Amino acid sequence: MSRVLLIGNTPPQFDATARAEAAHYRTWQFLQPLLDDGHVVSLCAEDTKPSPNGHGPRQIPDPWRGRLSYHPIAFNRAGWISQLQRIHDTFAPDAVVAVNFAPCLYATRLRTTRPIWMDIYGDYLTIMQLAAFRRRSNRGLPTTIAFMRQALQRGDVFSACGAPQAHMTVGELAMAGRLNWQTTGYEFVRIVLPGAPFTDVALPSPSSPRERPMLAAAGVRADDFAVLWCGGYNTWTDVDTLFAALESAMARDRRVHFVSIGASTYSGPETQYQRFTAMIEGSSHRARYHLLGWRPWSEIAGYYRDSDVGLNVDAMHYETVYGTRTRLLEMMSAGLPVLTTEGCELSYLLRDRGAGLSFAAGDGRALAAHILALSRDPERRDQLARLALEYARADLSFAQTTRPVRDWVRSPSLAPDRAATSAPHRITQATHHARAAARQMIWQLTGLDK
Repeated sequence: MSRVLLIGNTPPQFDATARAEAAHYRTWQFLQPLLDDGHVVSLCAEDTKPSPNGHGPRQIPDPWRGRLSYHPIAFNRAGWISQLQRIHDTFAPDAVVAVNFAPCLYATRLRTTRPIWMDIYGDYLTIMQLAAFRRRSNRGLPTTIAFMRQALQRGDVFSACGAPQAHMTVGELAMAGRLNWQTTGYEFVRIVLPGAPFTDVALPSPSSPRERPMLAAAGVRADDFAVLWCGGYNTWTDVDTLFAALESAMARDRRVHFVSIGASTYSGPETQYQRFTAMIEGSSHRARYHLLGWRPWSEIAGYYRDSDVGLNVDAMHYETVYGTRTRLLEMMSAGLPVLTTEGCELSYLLRDRGAGLSFAAGDGRALAAHILALSRDPERRDQLARLALEYARADLSFAQTTRPVRDWVRSPSLAPDRAATSAPHRITQATHHARAAARQMIWQLTGLDK
């Protein structure tokens, strides 16, 4: 049994009135198995986003009491470093686990000799590329690169959301100087796929009447076919393909309705969500679009239960390839079948396992065809729901996906190049850096006569 200082975001069950995003689920994915394995965990959580109804009380859920201490920290306010350090020193952890990029960066400010596991969930530099694209400015990119370097130089083990990001992280570690003689043969990066929480959901019998208490209020009838979007509309959301597919499906089947519980994840003069809502306003089928905005976490399970299929629609770019989509696992664990663009590793895993239907990025015709096929074949929809739920409960469960970190926490250790911290080693490293700086200066000076 180890004592683990976990730095992350507040898990969704701490405040059922707040909206939950991928970072909250990812922290839950790490926390639950660590507690189940008997470790003592001190959670330092960042949660600064406002909920629709204001933040509710931050209380440890009953199943975790006695095994977990909880410390909400306002990382955007002065004094957070000393607060985090006091918690660390009082708790005296055997290991530090940081989940999501910002918490990994916060962990670099700790004065600690304890090993640090850093989970960088989705490649942050590809995310920032799209943020720069929507601003039409590269301002902030040098800062982001510097922050990434700080995290890469401090962690002992890193985890990624899939194999593509794992390879990307190895390359970034090389550029940060971590692929050196001491770490030759050392496994720096482990894969922790997005995980699905266990639910006791029972799939409805095909012969049982369908009740939709959540969607009925929005005007969706029992015999309609509800297509659900849950979560944020980000820069990488392909709203053009989404809208084209929905228009085509609605024109050919009057039972098709679109329900959205989510909104833009960023502010700007014209967000993808604003573009999408503008297109809907001009649709002859706009009465069958139900845009409900962000909903509190306590309601999400009800929308999953009442819907017929869940969607994920991405444009193709580096963030799609090196990232993942947590919303797919949330839907699957609730017994909701999913349709997704191909691009992230998870989309291909679902496709190959038969646990989800996929289509090429930008192919609205294929998405519309999938929607119509499932709306006309309830047995196929139910079969897809069963396969999705089985996959979520097995290979993609919290316990299975986090096996690498669970194994490491039992006997955490420093990376080979961080273990060597003697004074002679530090002097040698400083000498190497000084020589490198001198050689760079010489290289620049040799071109002055040209």
